[in-house]
Amino acid sequence: MRSRSRLVPALGAFLLLVLAGCTSNAPLDTLDPAGRKAHDIDNLLMFVVSIAGVIFVGVFGALAFIAWKFRVRKPGSDDTHYPGDYADEVFPAQSHGNFNLEIGWTIAPTILMTVIAVVSLTALVKLDDVKAAPPDASYPDMEVIVVGQQWWWEYQYYLHGTEGATEPDFVTADEMIIPVGQDVQFFTTSRDVIHSFWIPRLNGKKDAAPGRIHPWVIQADEVGRFAGSCTEFCGLSHAYMRMYTVALPDDQFAQWVDNQMTPRTPLAEGDPNYEGEQLFIANCQRCHVIIGVTERNRNADDALEPDDMAMYGNIEDYRDYSDGTFTQGKYTEPGNLTAGAAPNLTHFAARTSYAGSFFDLYPDAQERTEAGGYLDNAGSAFDRGTLEAWLRNPPAVKPNYAEGLRGMPNLNLSEADIDLLVDYLVSLD
Repeated sequence: MRSRSRLVPALGAFLLLVLAGCTSNAPLDTLDPAGRKAHDIDNLLMFVVSIAGVIFVGVFGALAFIAWKFRVRKPGSDDTHYPGDYADEVFPAQSHGNFNLEIGWTIAPTILMTVIAVVSLTALVKLDDVKAAPPDASYPDMEVIVVGQQWWWEYQYYLHGTEGATEPDFVTADEMIIPVGQDVQFFTTSRDVIHSFWIPRLNGKKDAAPGRIHPWVIQADEVGRFAGSCTEFCGLSHAYMRMYTVALPDDQFAQWVDNQMTPRTPLAEGDPNYEGEQLFIANCQRCHVIIGVTERNRNADDALEPDDMAMYGNIEDYRDYSDGTFTQGKYTEPGNLTAGAAPNLTHFAARTSYAGSFFDLYPDAQERTEAGGYLDNAGSAFDRGTLEAWLRNPPAVKPNYAEGLRGMPNLNLSEADIDLLVDYLVSLD
């Protein structure tokens, strides 16, 4: 009875730990690789886990057999080891100094660990190759700057590479879109504290640190929408800082790029959503930008001057950007906890998530993307209630420190203004 009373709470605690790792709105599946680098990681994991599993079964199987074979039996039972009583000092026959066994269990683990080390080092060398393989695609030189900040991700696209560029071709947030099957070169950095970029089905983790730039590669074997999360504790809303990488066929990716590079035209008085656009200009443009409608976002889109690049130095010896051609936008000095930037919303409704990808704008986004319909947002119903709640009181639905310029503040909008803003935002496809 005592054993049972201890077993039930232990089993309950174990089940709670298992359930704590289950979620439906942000599945981080590390055991279902969908990219070249992720397959390398998975192959290494399966190799090591298989060996560890065999050893586990062998060791604990032997212990279980010994415990059963030499167990203490009831007095009077036919037991050659403990005849008739529980004598404290009666032990089975002891053996010592078996030379062959001692040599065997010394040499065997040495050989085994050597094999594991060779396989592990081979995989690590492959993962340490952070240069994208030359693709045969529409944008073979494309590079992306991935910028972490509290608590969302920004993506600056350089369709023809960063070398010689003075500014990104376009800037988006929350979802990084890539062509399926193509290695995409990207670089992680941060505007405030240390973050870590991780799309488990496509590659391992890469830190995004202020004042530094880390090269990395991402690639997907299949069309899909792959969830990720920040994996470096970065403050109040760390658990709500998510992102997606979406892999599209080449023709759809080119269509998406053309759309992203198209600025918006200011609405004329009397046009649908004109009032919503005016509300956006009055309340939101101090932080957000809509290319063609608002003033250029001084935080997210300004180019670094050549002298500002001194704080970055030679970027991991990967490429020398000392001439200042590697434009990243405005970044704070390391140690500054205020990013001073907000997501570019030019094509807000073309994305499927917002607020650091914590909320899905379209409930059917995952299934629709896997079916090849990521671009078909116009025909999909959006979650109006959640977007309204976000505009009504952002700190109430996603913890932040807006008074310290970290996170979106409560703008105290009226219900009528919220309706107008929602209608305007979902028109930005």
